[in-house]
Amino acid sequence: MYKNILVPLDGSNNSRQALQEAVTLAKQFDSTLSLVTVINNTNFYYGTGAAGMPPRMYDDQKAMANKIIDEARKYVEAQGVKYETSVDIGNPKNIIAHIYPDQHDIDLIVIGKSGVDALNRLLIGSTTAYVVRNATRKVLVVNAKDSD
Repeated sequence: MYKNILVPLDGSNNSRQALQEAVTLAKQFDSTLSLVTVINNTNFYYGTGAAGMPPRMYDDQKAMANKIIDEARKYVEAQGVKYETSVDIGNPKNIIAHIYPDQHDIDLIVIGKSGVDALNRLLIGSTTAYVVRNATRKVLVVNAKDSD
């Protein structure tokens, strides 16, 4: 039923719980998981209105994203589930709801109820809410037992 399942990860308890749920589904349907972390470059502006982050900030963000992916990879491997990984840079909402699913034939998005970016949620709305409203794939929202 679900051959390709996207699991966006941000290091929060909710995203870890979503990963556990996705692993359960992947075992049931013999699915491949796409473990994805997105470095949000829409929050960083410097200079006279130029968009983007200084290179060193990208390095720090990339290191954190790789750590999140590595932890997820170890868990998924231990569960014997097929997977692929990706660290992307851009607008997480757009990448998770549209770009990645379109490019990778995703059947289902399994996403945590909320992530680690509370200020961004307050100001412009959560990535999860955007994905639920705008994705053209099925979306399963998972709430962690112990919220962040």
